[in-house]
Amino acid sequence: MRKAYRFKLNPNKQQRYALARTLDVCRELYNDALYQRKLHHITRFQQDRELTQLKAAFPVYKNVHSQVLQNILNRLDKTFQNFFRSGFGFPRFKSENKFDSFTYPQAGFSLAGNQLSLSKIGNVKCRVSRELPADAVIKTCTVKRSVNGWFATLSFEYTPISLPASSLAVGIDMGVTTFATFSDGSVIENPRIYQSAQAELRVAQRRVARRRKGSHRRRKAVVLLKKLHEHIAAKRQDFLHKHSTAVIRKYGTIVVEALNVAGMSKSNLAKQILDASWSEWFRQLAYKAESAGRQFISVNPRYTSQECSECGFPSPENRKTQAEFLCLSCGHQDNADHNAAVNILGRSVPLDVNVSGVTLCVV
Repeated sequence: MRKAYRFKLNPNKQQRYALARTLDVCRELYNDALYQRKLHHITRFQQDRELTQLKAAFPVYKNVHSQVLQNILNRLDKTFQNFFRSGFGFPRFKSENKFDSFTYPQAGFSLAGNQLSLSKIGNVKCRVSRELPADAVIKTCTVKRSVNGWFATLSFEYTPISLPASSLAVGIDMGVTTFATFSDGSVIENPRIYQSAQAELRVAQRRVARRRKGSHRRRKAVVLLKKLHEHIAAKRQDFLHKHSTAVIRKYGTIVVEALNVAGMSKSNLAKQILDASWSEWFRQLAYKAESAGRQFISVNPRYTSQECSECGFPSPENRKTQAEFLCLSCGHQDNADHNAAVNILGRSVPLDVNVSGVTLCVV
């Protein structure tokens, strides 16, 4: 299985200069290669073969590991492939603010203790916040610059260790009032991370708008705004990781709706849905379930909120309000989100799974 860990780097002054120089050289190569492909019908492999001539003509390219340069050409080629496949998103030239990472795809790096050795840069101190698995084989190293410093993302292959078996199964209904409602009655409250930061964002955005373009004060204001956005993203990731890990540890079978989040994000609730980050939540549950030996199931979301979990009678009138459910057929009354979570679980739970004392039939 493949996984990635992200670590903070603590480079010294010379290493910070070498990292910034490498990033600038990679950006120039990307822009030059893009200009060449716009003028001539040339393939990525032809550009790879020209790297030797490029190094001879411009010695600055010798300060960057050869595979890093090849990866830049590969990145550009993938951008062209995406454009040809989708028909939009033609590759654009990258400014200094739009190009912030480079990758060692196979060699040129190694991790030993808290030292990350990077070819042409040196041994950089690394804050190893968590140990890699004992059998981890590091495949790639991506170095990225952000307003909070330099970071290294190491992707590696390892053999996952399954958690102790659990017979518990749960259905999860996503919402905007409550982040998630479980079929066993538990809930996860919506932290509304972006919404709670709106006041700070308004102040930071207003500060940028009032600064003169190109001034030093405006650049400082932009950095502060970027730091605030990164802080919001980090809080959201922390929330999602903590709760998704707790769900994986407790339940052996996790059932969710196969929601079209991209389509739902075009509705009036777009800001609330994107703030809750449902797609990232599902992604984390899926890969963590695979690593832990759990079962992750997506079911058809159609009518889960309108169907009675007791008698199965579907009707839009069953849901009186956003929070109340009252079946017009059998009179069953419940919280609307909990009723939907029970329906979600009932659509795919095997008969031999313990559903916290609730007897359900497979649909």
